[in-house]
Amino acid sequence: MATAAERAAGRPLPELAQERLFAPLRMTGTRCWTGPAPAPPGAIPVSPGHPAPLSLGDGGVGSTATDLLRRGQALNADELGVSALLHAPGRLGDGARTDYGWGVGLRAHAGHRGHLHGGGWPGLRAAHVRLPDLGWSIVLLAPGDDTERRSELVRLVLGEVTGAAAGTCP
Repeated sequence: MATAAERAAGRPLPELAQERLFAPLRMTGTRCWTGPAPAPPGAIPVSPGHPAPLSLGDGGVGSTATDLLRRGQALNADELGVSALLHAPGRLGDGARTDYGWGVGLRAHAGHRGHLHGGGWPGLRAAHVRLPDLGWSIVLLAPGDDTERRSELVRLVLGEVTGAAAGTCP
């Protein structure tokens, strides 16, 4: 996707992302990072043995919890006019719908739509869960490599937010 976006725009993805996404949403702590240092200026590598990936697309964006919350607010309010597209379920070759949109897991919790994007790198697990019906955006940045622990923490926070423990999110 990163290469396709660069070709379509005729310029590097970091410039495109800054102009079309990070600047309009006032995400001042977010950037595409291509190196050559193991981390962007001012950032501390989570795991010195595993520097940040020097690729664009998957793994090439660094952000902060504050900026991710800002992104969640923008998606909830459809500030960029792309929320419906990002959250449209994908379709398999046979036409069957999936529970995955454009980089977003499409889930539910306590009867509310849930949108989930997770990630990780050695030494860190992250989750960004949104309940757009309620206007909620939850960001979890957890040290360690335990995806199950991250999922359970998100479930507990969602239970507190909605007052219900049942649901399929995350």
